[in-house]
Amino acid sequence: MSDTSDCARELEWSGGKHVFNLGHPWVRNVLSIRGLPGQFGDTPAGCLKRFDESVFSLDDVALILELALVGGGLSRADAAKLIDRHVSDQPVAPNAVIAFQVLAALFIGKEQANADAVA
Repeated sequence: MSDTSDCARELEWSGGKHVFNLGHPWVRNVLSIRGLPGQFGDTPAGCLKRFDESVFSLDDVALILELALVGGGLSRADAAKLIDRHVSDQPVAPNAVIAFQVLAALFIGKEQANADAVA
């Protein structure tokens, strides 16, 4: 299910490199139907605001990572296993950093997101 979207990012996470892509057409479809429910609405922009204001939830983190892993090429079952193993019952902050980077790439693309991470 991989795609060469400008939203795709390869990041070190859970002991290996993984491609995260919220820009994949399947993921965008899921986001348009299901959304990312929470304070400020269920849009990706609403979720980004939750991260910006530090009111995101564990569900935000898990759902972003899971959808982005599928968009990056993993099967839904494999993505769910990684989330169960590396997000559920784990400290929130390290995974929240990755989820925020992945979500930001949806808005600004990977090149700008990478430049911001270095700055």
